[in-house]
This record gives sequence, C-alpha cells and structure tokens, in this order.
Amino acid sequence: FAPWRSNFSITKSRAILTTPAGRKVNQKYNQINKNHMIMGFVFLLLLLLTNVQIRTSLAFLSQTNLYKETSSNLNMVTTSTDENEGGVIMLSGYPFYLRGADPKALAEVADKNRVLLESIFSSQMKSFNRMGSSTIDGLAGTPVCDIVVELSPWPMTDETKGKMAIAGYEYKGVGSHTSQDEWFFGGEGKPGHLGRVVLHTVPEGSEFVRDMNAFVEYVKTHPNAFQRYNDVKVKGAVCMSKKSMEDGKLLGYKREKAEVCDKIKEEAIEWWIKRETKTKDT
Repeated sequence: FAPWRSNFSITKSRAILTTPAGRKVNQKYNQINKNHMIMGFVFLLLLLLTNVQIRTSLAFLSQTNLYKETSSNLNMVTTSTDENEGGVIMLSGYPFYLRGADPKALAEVADKNRVLLESIFSSQMKSFNRMGSSTIDGLAGTPVCDIVVELSPWPMTDETKGKMAIAGYEYKGVGSHTSQDEWFFGGEGKPGHLGRVVLHTVPEGSEFVRDMNAFVEYVKTHPNAFQRYNDVKVKGAVCMSKKSMEDGKLLGYKREKAEVCDKIKEEAIEWWIKRETKTKDT
C-alpha cells in the first residue's frame, strides 16, 4: 500500500479534468451516465409494465379456461336479458333457460297476443289460457309462449285463417296432442326465442284445455312434481347439448323428458278430477 501514489493519481486526474479536453471528456462521461440512468429507468418501467401485463394475461387465461371448461360441459352462456340470472343452454340454436325465462316478459307476450286474437276471433273465442313449462315461474325450459284458445264454432273458417296469416300466425295443421286441435306458429320473436308463440285452437269444452290447466296447476302446487319435471328437463338439455351433431338437439331433448312429463300429466289429471269432484260435492 502506497498512499503517496494514490494522492498523486487523484491530483493528476483533477488536473487533467480542468483542461478543455478534460472537460469535454467529463461532459461526455456525464452524458453517458445520464443516458445509462434513463435507460435503466425505462428498463425498470418496462419490466414493471410487463409484469402487470403478464399477471393480467394469466388472470384472463384463467377465466377463459374456466369459461371454456364450463362451456364444453354445458354449452352454457349467461345472458343480461335474463332477470333470473340463470344460464342458457343452446340446443340447435334454440335457447333453453335453466331457471326459466323472465316471467314478466312472457306475460307481456301473452297479453299482446290475447289482444290480437280477440280482434280476430271476437266472440268466437270463448277462453284464452297459457299452457306448458313457460307458464310455471322458475321451471327450466324454452322461452316460447304456449297458448290454447277455445273457439265456438270450431274449426275456424278459411277466411279467419287468412286473417291469422296476415297477423303473422302460420297454420301448422292438426296438432299431435288431440285430433281436435289446429295449431299455429306466431309472435314477434324468431323461432324458439322470447316473443315466439305456439297457439293451439280447440273447440269449446275440450278436455285438452282441462288437461293443460291441470298440468300447470299441479306442477305449481306440488314441489315434488316440479322438481322431477325440472330435473329431467335440465338433464335432457345438458345431455343433448353434449352431442356432436348440431341438428335435432331440441327434438332429442323433448324425447328425453317425455316419459316423466306423461307420468306427471297423468297424476295432474287425476288430482284435478278429484279436486273438481270434491268441490261439487261440497
């Protein structure tokens, strides 16, 4: 260790820096240091931003993977128009609401069609009733509004069918439920969606009306029936949503639920008849 050498070197360096050439070297050195500091600051900022972006991307990927996993199992999406905040399974392009479609929206569809049908049938229409799953709040199903009206005389004339066509109701022939049922597709919604209507027209006093009313009231007032019907509907919809083929999912869903639906309908009719008989006796 030689202190005198260090002191000499420091003194010599200071002397050099006081010359014009030394000052230029010093300025250049300071500029390099400043540039290095700026580059270091930019690098740290980029590193921080990159870290935030990576965290955001990972969170997004996590949510995307969760969504894909859910979609692959149920083909389910959420919809802001469903006030029940329930999921919707798409069956061949038709929405199936796991908690039922919005009851208020369905009631509005029914009321609008009631007014329209009254203007067409006038006194010929003896009753107007909603029927089917969409009538029961909270029950899984499609958002189509099923309606049955009693007419007298029945069937309607060709002239009346022409008025129905102008009003947007498409004649579909004789229904599958009973031979005395002429049915129509109508409403403002596209097929299978909210606003769509399936209309049944039957003669006054038809047992079909009684049976449909019995079914709705029975499921509404019997939790076990509600749960059985809801479970088989959801199970059938989920099962069909997993099928590789796209066409025919809605029909497949209807086949899946048919047996349980028929059993509950039998129970409902028996319950209705007993209740009516008891009421008459009292």
